[in-house]
Amino acid sequence: MKLEISKRARRQIEKIQGWWSENRAARSLFLDELAAAERQLRTNPELGSAYSEQKTGTVRRVLLPKTHHHLYYRYRADRDELTVLCVWGAPKERGPKL
Repeated sequence: MKLEISKRARRQIEKIQGWWSENRAARSLFLDELAAAERQLRTNPELGSAYSEQKTGTVRRVLLPKTHHHLYYRYRADRDELTVLCVWGAPKERGPKL
């Protein structure tokens, strides 16, 4: 399966990891959870909850439970392609603009 990470998601990952490594004792926890989510999604790409329907397909999300972030992605079975759209803090009062 092809896995892509959007530019937006890359920026968010870098920002979150920067904060996490400066402010938490478990400095690699965010990246560890992200890697675990990637492994799970490669095995079961429809694992996440459906979040919204868009012209390009269903946007799903999975929770990174220890760091309290959602990973938003789209899986295209016809292309065997998973695209990470963004990573968003679960405690925020609203979801991301997709």
